[in-house]
Amino acid sequence: MTLHEIKEKIKLLADKHQSIDEDDLDAFEDAEFLELEAEKLIVSYCEQNQYLINGFPTEKKKIEDELDEDYFCRERYQLYLDKLLVEKEDVAELMWCFTSSFWPDSFESKEYYIQCIKEQLESGVFYEVDLD
Repeated sequence: MTLHEIKEKIKLLADKHQSIDEDDLDAFEDAEFLELEAEKLIVSYCEQNQYLINGFPTEKKKIEDELDEDYFCRERYQLYLDKLLVEKEDVAELMWCFTSSFWPDSFESKEYYIQCIKEQLESGVFYEVDLD
């Protein structure tokens, strides 16, 4: 799938996400499902392009039986995407599309968003997992 196709799918998922009633507790699961779907599109793109951080995720999957059963958790994939977005312009573009489409009022610009992610990564306290 191309960058453009993924961005279009993310925008469609975001439209559904925006239409969910925030006061409906059952809708919370629907919202999370849509967020996960968008993240999976971006992760698949990264894997397709063989983007790795310390062998994650592709090389780590080869030794999956040696790792903790919860090693491939959502938080670790989010860390993977955050690290890639500061290194790869195409990933930054996809992550900005995701973030600005799902939560349009969260960041004033792509540059500010990337700066915030860099600061989170540099702080070393934002994630409880690593990619080692």
